[in-house]
Amino acid sequence: MDKFSEQVKLATLLPEIAQKIDEMILEAGLPRQPWSLYTWGGHRCQYISNTAREDARSAMQETLDRWGEMQDPPPSKFNS
Repeated sequence: MDKFSEQVKLATLLPEIAQKIDEMILEAGLPRQPWSLYTWGGHRCQYISNTAREDARSAMQETLDRWGEMQDPPPSKFNS
């Protein structure tokens, strides 16, 4: 399969993946969370999100800015 065909196939899967993400969050007993999923490869970055593009863009920029700073431990590493 060539890279373009792979990207088309991935693009068709993204809505199903998005639904699974939302379902898993709800099944965990959490309220709806904003999220974005990014993939890259095949010379194209793709994303799907359950939030407005501008909100996803702001979150991505915040993450990039934070990656440029000294890291705090991620929440999953805190002692409960």
